Amino acid sequence: MISLLLVVLAAPAQGPAASPSTLPNRASLFVVSKETAEASGARVEVELRKALDERSVALTDLESLFPDDLPANRGAALMKEGVDAVDNLDFDAANAKFAEALEFWSQTPAHADVKELATAHLHLANIALQTGGKPGQKVAAENIGKALVLHPTLELDPKYFGPDVKKLLDKGLADLNKAPKAALKIVSAPLGAEVMFRGAALGVTPLAEAPSVPLGRHLVTVKRPGFKPAGAFVTVTKDGGEASIELAEAEGYAQALKSMRALVPANLGKGVPQAARDVASTMKSRFLIVTEVSPGGDGQLEVWDVETRARLKDVALPTDGNFGPVIDKVKAFLANPSPVAVAKTSTVTATAEPASGDSVFSKWWFWAAVGGVVVVGAAATTVGVVASQPQQAAPAQPGFNPVLFPL
Repeated sequence: MISLLLVVLAAPAQGPAASPSTLPNRASLFVVSKETAEASGARVEVELRKALDERSVALTDLESLFPDDLPANRGAALMKEGVDAVDNLDFDAANAKFAEALEFWSQTPAHADVKELATAHLHLANIALQTGGKPGQKVAAENIGKALVLHPTLELDPKYFGPDVKKLLDKGLADLNKAPKAALKIVSAPLGAEVMFRGAALGVTPLAEAPSVPLGRHLVTVKRPGFKPAGAFVTVTKDGGEASIELAEAEGYAQALKSMRALVPANLGKGVPQAARDVASTMKSRFLIVTEVSPGGDGQLEVWDVETRARLKDVALPTDGNFGPVIDKVKAFLANPSPVAVAKTSTVTATAEPASGDSVFSKWWFWAAVGGVVVVGAAATTVGVVASQPQQAAPAQPGFNPVLFPL
C-alpha cells in the first residue's frame, strides 16, 4: 500500500550574500596607442592625468604602489662628508669627497641634482683658491664655469664662499651670457616623460622644440608615472647635442601594462574582460579607465568596473584638448558605481516543474501513484507524511524545492 505523502514545495533558498567590494574605489588609467600613434597617446595620457588630478578623481598613486629600486644616493652622503671636512679645515679630504660625489652622480644621473652638482664644483673652486696658489686660479675658474652651465642661478652660501669666489662667479656668469649656444634635443622612450633641466620643469616628451643652451656639460633627468626615474649627462657642442633617455618600467607595473596593451584593443566597445580583474588587483583599484588613441589623438574612452563588469562606454576623446566633459562623465560613473551583483532567484509560479534529474520525484508514475498528495507553499517549517523509507530530496532548483518530512 502506498503511504500518504505530504509534499511541501518550499520557497527557494536565498543565494549567498553578496561579497563586498574587495578593491578600493579608485581608478587606474591605461592609454594604449595604435601603431604610429605613440606621440598622440603620450599627449593624451599626460592631459588626461592632469585633468583627472585637477578634478580630484581618485587615481592609483603609481609612485607609492611601485616605488623605484634605485641604489642609495651615495652622492648626498659624500657631499655631507666633504662639507664636514671643510668645517675642519681638512681641504685635502674635502676635495676628495666632492670629487667622489661628482663621479658617483656621473655614473647614476637619475640620482643627480643640479644644485648639488653645482655646489660641489663651487667647493672645488673654493678649495683651489685656498690651496692652489696661482695655478689654483685656473682650476677654480674651470669649476665655476661648470657650475654655471649646470645651474646659472645658483646662489652662494656666505658661510663657505667668500668675496674671491663671488668675483669669479660674477665673471663666469658674464662670460656665460655672451657664450654661443646650440640646440639640445631631448627624447625619451617611452614618450610622455616630464623633463627636468637646470633645476626647472622643461615640459613633457616629445618636446615642442629643442631648447637653446650654452655649450658645455648638462644634466637632463626625466620621470614618468609607473617608471623608474632616469637621466643623462650630455655635452653640447657648437653642433648641438642630444639626450636620448630610456625609462624602465617599475617592478610590477610592467606586467599590468603588457596585459592592458592586449586587453584594451580586443575588448574596447565589447565589454569588460574577466582578465581585467587581475590587472585591477595588481593596481589596487576597482576601476580601470581605458582608451585606445589613434594618430590624430582621437579614440573612445571607457571605464571598467571589474567588480560588477559594468562599464562607462562611448565616450569620445576630444581632439581640441578640452577634457572637461570627458572627466565629468568619468566622475559621475565613479561616484555611483553599480553594487556588486548578487545571486538572482527565480519567482515561484504555478507551472514550476519539480527538480529534474534522476530523482524519483521527476517520474510521472510516482506522482500518479501518490493520489492523496497535499501541496502546500511555504517558506518556513512544514510537516508531512512520508513513505516508510525516506527518500533523498532532489537538489534545489529555481522555482521550488520539494521537502519531505517523515511522521
